[in-house]
Amino acid sequence: MLENLDIEKINSDREYVISTYDTAIKKNKNNYLKKNIKATSEYIYDNQKEDASFITNIFYTSPIRAISILKKTKVGMDGLMIQIAINMSTHLDDNFILDYNNIFFITAMSNKLWETDMKEKIPECFKKNVYHHGKLLKLQNKIKEIKNTLIIIDEIDSGDKQFQRLHKILKNSNIYDIEYMKKYNIRFIFVSATMKYELLDLTKWGDYHCLYKMTIPESYIGHKDFLERNIIQEFYPIDNQENAEKWIQEDILDNYKNDYRIHIIRTVDSIENFIKNACIKKGILFKNHNSVEKIQFEELNKIFENITNHIVITVKEFYRRANLIPNEWKIKIGATHEKFVKNINENVQVQGLSGRMTGYWKDIINKGHKTGPHRTSIQAIIDYEEFYNNPYKESKNNKKLITDPKYINIEYKEVDIIENKRIPICISNLDPTCILFKKGSNIKEEKIKYINNLIQNNKEYQNLYHYINHPDVICEQITQPKNEKSYKKHIIDTKNAFYKNKQFSIDVKDKSKNSWQVFIDNKENCLYILIWCIDYTLYNKK
Repeated sequence: MLENLDIEKINSDREYVISTYDTAIKKNKNNYLKKNIKATSEYIYDNQKEDASFITNIFYTSPIRAISILKKTKVGMDGLMIQIAINMSTHLDDNFILDYNNIFFITAMSNKLWETDMKEKIPECFKKNVYHHGKLLKLQNKIKEIKNTLIIIDEIDSGDKQFQRLHKILKNSNIYDIEYMKKYNIRFIFVSATMKYELLDLTKWGDYHCLYKMTIPESYIGHKDFLERNIIQEFYPIDNQENAEKWIQEDILDNYKNDYRIHIIRTVDSIENFIKNACIKKGILFKNHNSVEKIQFEELNKIFENITNHIVITVKEFYRRANLIPNEWKIKIGATHEKFVKNINENVQVQGLSGRMTGYWKDIINKGHKTGPHRTSIQAIIDYEEFYNNPYKESKNNKKLITDPKYINIEYKEVDIIENKRIPICISNLDPTCILFKKGSNIKEEKIKYINNLIQNNKEYQNLYHYINHPDVICEQITQPKNEKSYKKHIIDTKNAFYKNKQFSIDVKDKSKNSWQVFIDNKENCLYILIWCIDYTLYNKK
């Protein structure tokens, strides 16, 4: 039972957090009206508030100790992290609320700009608890044996290997242990667009972990859209004068002519002169932008405001994960080219220049604005989209990451249990005008045909395709929830099972038959397929 003094302090802290939050909102609005390109039309958008509410409620109603947030590049993670922190530190339940001093925003990225930008945006009450890789050693004593704490780790797949700085700090603080977490109320949020291997570990945390996919508004444009519109194109080696001139001639001069733009290419020292010489020969401007010859933000902004010729900017480590290119700059960027490599790292390509060009400017491109080509590995982008749609797709993980359950002392054994229920299947990005969203009992066969067309030529769903078309398998139902209670039962519960990679079933009418059923989610334009399979040879749980 809380004492009166404790309640008084909680109320005072709650009021202080709200006041700094209100100030941050007003500051952002003021900067936006002053045309500050780092400011946004809203401090926190509605989709971020909704996601934050859902995530807060997961912690409030479950024993979960860690939530992984899977997102798309440049979908607005900063706002979501801030709103989660606000919710947790102003919660109406005095027995659940967290002291704002015990909420930390950290990353293992060696990216000082991440910390600078976060501190510039975040409410005043949280500023002292923002740490990037270079400051993590200062965090260790602050969290040593701490209680009632939330630690948000941005870009979890960066610097998260065993015995790297992040692991050492968590281990030495004594809080990175499941029994300690449970006893002293420690929670984690892991964030990234590219946490494939981390999720393979985190599924083994069992009921202490769940995955949450960040909501993607209609105004967002990402890699999938870029691929479909031929905006993303294959990269090639710029390792000689001929290829350097080819890129400048074809992607810049022939493509944009007198529509002068800024074009960005990632290089290394050995090929930089090829680009520079090609620019001189073709009569366009050339600038370096790297840690040695860094163009400061104010100067860079002036360059974007006064474009009188095509400009090629070479970068090395800049414009990777967590770096912002404002929409005002994106509009003025033409072609980009990632550094060509033979050994493709999917994460590097996704988080590189093409990833920086994603974001909330779909309406501008839909109106005919030209952008690209943004050259990178097409296969890396395809692989990433497959991962995003099915984050638990079976894959080997030989990396020793801090997300391995053994590091928090969770005993895990792989058990191959044969059960009639299976892990739900999610098919997203559906056309909301298609037959699936139409109502009527007499169009079930048309819906089955439509689903078959969706999965027939997709390697990922070949087992599913053969299963639902087997003569011994029946389709029990294809339905859309009609009310809030039904939506919770058929969509939210199924989605949670999908995210947790758990076998799940509901509403099975005849348990003596092999069957499948479909629940249509018209809020997120996706469907979930539940399988009840009494014959294990027809469809195994993997």
